[in-house]
Amino acid sequence: MPNKTIQGIVVSHTHWDRAWYLPFQSFRYRLVRMIDDLVETLETDPNFYAFTLDGQTILLEDYLEICPEKETRLQKLIQSGRILIGPWFTMPDLFLVSGEAVIRNLQEGRKWCQKFGNYMAVGYLPDPFGHFAQMPQILQGFDIDSYIFMRGLDAETKATYGAIFNWKSPDGSTVLAIYEREGYFPLGSLGHESVFGRFDGHTENIDLAKKQVEQALKTMLPLQEERTVLLGNGFDHLPVQKNIPTLLSQLNETLTEIELTHGTIPEFVDGIKAENQPHQTYQGDLVGNADQPILASVYSTRMYLKQQNHSAQQLLSRYVEPMSVWLESFGFGNNVHSFLSHAWRLLLKNHAHDDICGCSVDEVHEDDEFRFRQVEQIGDSILVEHLERLLKKGWVSPQETGEHSTDVFVFNPHPWKATYEVETSVYFPNPDGEWGQPLSPLQLVGCDGYGNPISILVLDTVAPKVRSRYLETTWGRRYDLKFSVTLPPLGYQLIHIYQDSQPLPEKNTNPPLVLENQRYQLLIKNNSVTLTEKETNTTFSNFLQLEYQIDDGDTYSFSPVREFQPIWGTLKNATIHPQKTDTLQLTYTLIVPKGYDRNKGVYGEVSLNITVDLTLTSHASLGIKINYESTLENSRIRVVFPLGFSTKESLADGHFRLVSREKPILRTPESDPQRYQTYPGELDYPTHHQGDFVIFTGNDYQVWVANRGLPEYEVMGDQVAITVNRSVGDLSVGKGRIRPCQAGPSVPTPGAQCQRAITAELAYGIATFPQAAMIRYAREFSHGAWVREMPYLPYVDSTGELPRFGSLCAIENPNIILSALKPADEEGMLVLRLYNQTEQRQQTNIKFGFPIHSYCETNLLEQWEESQQKTAENNEFNLDFYPHQIKTVLCSQNYT
Repeated sequence: MPNKTIQGIVVSHTHWDRAWYLPFQSFRYRLVRMIDDLVETLETDPNFYAFTLDGQTILLEDYLEICPEKETRLQKLIQSGRILIGPWFTMPDLFLVSGEAVIRNLQEGRKWCQKFGNYMAVGYLPDPFGHFAQMPQILQGFDIDSYIFMRGLDAETKATYGAIFNWKSPDGSTVLAIYEREGYFPLGSLGHESVFGRFDGHTENIDLAKKQVEQALKTMLPLQEERTVLLGNGFDHLPVQKNIPTLLSQLNETLTEIELTHGTIPEFVDGIKAENQPHQTYQGDLVGNADQPILASVYSTRMYLKQQNHSAQQLLSRYVEPMSVWLESFGFGNNVHSFLSHAWRLLLKNHAHDDICGCSVDEVHEDDEFRFRQVEQIGDSILVEHLERLLKKGWVSPQETGEHSTDVFVFNPHPWKATYEVETSVYFPNPDGEWGQPLSPLQLVGCDGYGNPISILVLDTVAPKVRSRYLETTWGRRYDLKFSVTLPPLGYQLIHIYQDSQPLPEKNTNPPLVLENQRYQLLIKNNSVTLTEKETNTTFSNFLQLEYQIDDGDTYSFSPVREFQPIWGTLKNATIHPQKTDTLQLTYTLIVPKGYDRNKGVYGEVSLNITVDLTLTSHASLGIKINYESTLENSRIRVVFPLGFSTKESLADGHFRLVSREKPILRTPESDPQRYQTYPGELDYPTHHQGDFVIFTGNDYQVWVANRGLPEYEVMGDQVAITVNRSVGDLSVGKGRIRPCQAGPSVPTPGAQCQRAITAELAYGIATFPQAAMIRYAREFSHGAWVREMPYLPYVDSTGELPRFGSLCAIENPNIILSALKPADEEGMLVLRLYNQTEQRQQTNIKFGFPIHSYCETNLLEQWEESQQKTAENNEFNLDFYPHQIKTVLCSQNYT
């Protein structure tokens, strides 16, 4: 009709969380029925135009595991454009996984799309809890120039930029961003009373459907100049609404301003582009909550998942992949690609936002922990086999040795020289086998890869003790030990350890409670921990505090209780660690409620003992390890450190950049009742996200705090609080002080109380040296050296030509950060991914420790570009970076 000025693109879809308020197999059962019904509908009804399968290809894998015989039918519908898939493998939470993991997610999604012959090249990611600023650069790296999202726009940005704007990364990459004001479901369950529910046997009401269209347009059109609108016909786990073609036809007969077309997301994007309206440009993270809650407390929900993810990500990307590149340079990598791909797929399944956020029923996260264990097992097996192959190739003999000896391999995951204090275990076999007498407990002596003596601290020894590995059972004496070693850039040392003739020294039974090095002094004084930084003469007399708060919230949002103030731990005991003479061991006690119920108030009482180990690290910092067995409910435990100055600003490790964050002016239900009473009603979270570290700047020095898988912090004037654990018992409850609305079903989640062994590891440093050096120290702590005793192959002559030290890759400029060094899909090729963490142009030299003959710069599709090929001289080359640029380089180890 010529007088209809609005073009409504109605996109049939389902938003399918693989697991959430039901476990995976329960939802997968419904998924199979839904896709069966979808295939049947598309094959028999030519009027049903197309269906979007939620932008995540994992649903294909889940379906075809059950129905492999239907792959051909599914592929035909995908190739013809009737079913749209991609670009993602899973729909991740963007903040709780690494930037590299986001890239791998899109790469895996692309592989599935290539397999099925079609690809939705739109950055469709509607439901994650916020979007980081470098996403446009990542999308452009996959030749994607648009982005559709629901959560993340704040009220001011919405008022200024509207729903359609250019989103610009710090490097200058830009995509067309489209904000779904009404979510991905403005016409979900069209013609039914509610967007959510069972509609079996219920008939759509055309008059109600008309009102729903008009209501959607009323809120959406004022936010855009374009006359093309995206009207999603779907919702969480909904089946196909088969009657949509008929409904749209009937609606088009009565609607006077809009023509409804059954279409696709790419057609909508093309329509927006064709209108060619001018748009404003936005830069920065998208973490607002104008119309949908952002749910930022998921950063601390089920913290054990975040820690396990930290470990799994670093295992694959920082240890296994670089080592695999090195082994392939020798020609005996043994093709671990299939195992690596499988491990990454397992990990990416845990990155689905309802999984990694911790906001699902307990069975979902039990599955997550199982997958994390599988990733660890695969990664560990690859590394052990790598060591076996190195052993078979043969090492140069150590310069010093003894009658009973072993070798320990230590690997530095960073492309600069770094010193680590590592702990590991070694075995000395019984000379006469299983039934023989173990060797006597003696002092151990070390010789590093360069031939220099190193001191070995024996923490513990036990015999007889069995070591059981693949096809090996060895009885002997086990030593738990610790030593310091300086490693080459992204390199290794083979440490030779042998028994001395001297007995183990007697331990000092009454050592002074003081730790000291050139930088710090740490002592117990007046029943508290006193820390002095010597260069700035900064002293904190109550350095470390433990804070307890009641949490009346849920898996999505922390909710303080107004009438209850924090409770602080009391230092009850301090000793030198019984095994580690360089470590203070403290015991704090918190006398706190067992839990809280909003109807009954606090209940019970618990005396919680928390052990804190403090040591002076080789990373210019103080190392902190916290351990306790949690019996608490509905609570939050944080560790609080002093800054020595008051600030509202922080600089956090982000995704491919450093992120300036500022403490918000906090609104409360009392200070802003109108906001609180209007959906979503979500007020301000005082906490922020961090990656590996956060930095604070004062007039005379900077303070940095690094972590291992603890992504939540809060600036509190002259202090910083890092969340150690948060305990809640419900998936979602309403009427919290930060978030009054429901965020999901009200389902009990007793596992989210996290009543288990809790461990947290952090480092705290005060520095006046350059920030780039500080960041290197923080990353060294967050991602430490990988250490392992060499395998026992009794019939292998391990003498050869392999040097006992070496560097795989060195990066000269400290402002250029390594994201990936991994085998490429094509044999004889490797992928190097780097980024510039600064706002200035940078240049650096890249030097490899194995043959590199040519290289080319490429995008995130990682395809060799002949026109960009350059020759590497002496296995090295230089790269130039624009500010905040992510750069991917393919390197060839073959002459071309």
